[in-house]
Amino acid sequence: MRTWLIILMLCVWPTMVAQVPAPSDTQLVHRYELSCGYSCAQELAIDLGQVTDKTSPPTVAMRFCSKESFPIALSTSAADYGYVMSILQDSYGYTPDRIALLRSPDCPGSHAGVTATEFWIVPKGKSLPESVELVTARSVHVNASLVETKADYRAALEKFKNALLDNSQAVGVVVGSYYQRPTPTLKRTMRIAEGTLRKSDNLRGRYFVKLARSTAEHSETARDPEYLKLFVIEIDKRRGMAGN
Repeated sequence: MRTWLIILMLCVWPTMVAQVPAPSDTQLVHRYELSCGYSCAQELAIDLGQVTDKTSPPTVAMRFCSKESFPIALSTSAADYGYVMSILQDSYGYTPDRIALLRSPDCPGSHAGVTATEFWIVPKGKSLPESVELVTARSVHVNASLVETKADYRAALEKFKNALLDNSQAVGVVVGSYYQRPTPTLKRTMRIAEGTLRKSDNLRGRYFVKLARSTAEHSETARDPEYLKLFVIEIDKRRGMAGN
């Protein structure tokens, strides 16, 4: 009898998962305040994908809870922006115009240097969460690079600077990542980065240099990283929200 019960449950379970009802109103699916690594992002995408109504696809709203500017909020998000976007688009078919990116100063997290990030499902015709800035993923272009060795970071900074000089609409963010506390080497590297960028008058007001806790997955005994993340971000606000 027990064997037949187990077989029945195994047969029914996939159907149960596939029948998660779509929400009838705007719904907060997850909020992350400190760390959402790759496995976390996969789980997030699964949860979002399960509530998708194929006949009337909803919007996914990614809300950055920060008083900082939009580029800084995105660059220091508790969830890896690029990885989450790739999963939502490649695995679940969310087109960039169905992914809303918002910033609100009214929902701050509890960890300095990390932007608390929320993911909402917004059914067609329902209101997006409150925000002071709003664009769609199709209007945001992010070029992110990781510099892990001392031998590479000077060349990477030069390339980063030239990318900003070549595109007057872009904003640059240099993020020095650490787990527990920034090392002296990382602080020195950040000073060099700021000094390199400060030499270009044309970049004044178009770049930010920030120390921020890493949101990558790591063990408690892991050494603090000394690498940089470089973000070149362009936002075309003329490409507004698609109808919801």
